[in-house]
Amino acid sequence: MNKQLKTETLVFKVSSEQLAMDTIEEYKNNQASEGYTLTKYNTTYKSKKDRKTSEIIDEYWLVSVTKEYEVI
Repeated sequence: MNKQLKTETLVFKVSSEQLAMDTIEEYKNNQASEGYTLTKYNTTYKSKKDRKTSEIIDEYWLVSVTKEYEVI
């Protein structure tokens, strides 16, 4: 019998690089207990600057985690 796998990608917006790393670590640590395999993860720094002063007015990190699990 062929196993059916489902892939799910989740994206989170967090306020700090440390929080981004903590989010990824949490997903890594929960793989066995929650029955999925983490196949891909990354963080991307984003910032918004004021057009006139070029001062950063908002900064955040996007965390993307892709997990795969069997469909029963």
